[in-house]
Amino acid sequence: MDMGPLDLADERHMISAYAVETAATSAVRAGWMAPSAENRIAMWRANDGWSKDLIGMWDGARLCGFAAGLHEEASATERWVLVWVAPEYQRRGIGSSLVRAVEATSPAVTRRLIASAYSATTHEIDVLTQRFALPLGYAVATTETVVELDLRSEGPFTPGEIAGYTIASFINGVPQEFQEQIGYLKGLVDSEAPSGALDWQDAPVTPAQYVREIENWTARGATVVESIAVTQDGTVVAWTCLVVPAEPDRPAQIEGTIVLAEYRGKGLGKAVKQENLAQAACTTSVATVRTSSDEKNEWMRRINNALGFLPVETEAIFRKGMAVA
Repeated sequence: MDMGPLDLADERHMISAYAVETAATSAVRAGWMAPSAENRIAMWRANDGWSKDLIGMWDGARLCGFAAGLHEEASATERWVLVWVAPEYQRRGIGSSLVRAVEATSPAVTRRLIASAYSATTHEIDVLTQRFALPLGYAVATTETVVELDLRSEGPFTPGEIAGYTIASFINGVPQEFQEQIGYLKGLVDSEAPSGALDWQDAPVTPAQYVREIENWTARGATVVESIAVTQDGTVVAWTCLVVPAEPDRPAQIEGTIVLAEYRGKGLGKAVKQENLAQAACTTSVATVRTSSDEKNEWMRRINNALGFLPVETEAIFRKGMAVA
């Protein structure tokens, strides 16, 4: 077998990577629906502010697995490591070799590697951890429960309302006057929610980054539904975002929900999510919605339970420290 970089501009490489990713993911995620090859390849190639290094393992002319190292271009101190191996090639050490190879492409400033895996049961996560992650130096940092809502059976949702606040929704981007505030809120989504040993830092999104993100989604045919709560003086105090994919059978994904700390306890989180679901149901063809939250995020879990979301799988997030040079 031969190992080497995958060229994002090479159509043969990317079609092969799509086939491997689809087969490997379908084997472990029951009911998972793949995006179209066109959309998935467009995601890999998107000018989205992320640096992407892909390394593949070839058995003759066939790609049997590949790994990706991803980090934000503005900061390489934290890097995601992802790997997929075609089912018939698994348990041969290919995945481990690919992980080590893509780790070696990390910039010298990288201090932490992050990886994730989905499974139907925590037992399967435990097996994966013992057999694959721990030997490579990765430990579970936290686990999240993935939940799904069937809008056809749980709807219709009425628009959210909270006295003293304006609850509003926008399709494919909020007005410019709100973009900076939305970017600030987006930067709090991970850092202010429980996340085990990950300890995410605030990561504000600039208006330019926000616009680029919306453009990348809509360029692939997705519809972005955002809902916010605004005070009478124009302060955005709560936000949520749902991305509805172009493929009608794939679940929509909630990208995040956040309420400013000083405004919590008023029901604003549930109100913006309820408004968001109501708008998505009447403006898109979405049938199911997925989201996830840390097992210790009791606030979000209560909201999701009240709205009718049901558990479907578990996501484990792993971390590995890098030695300081």
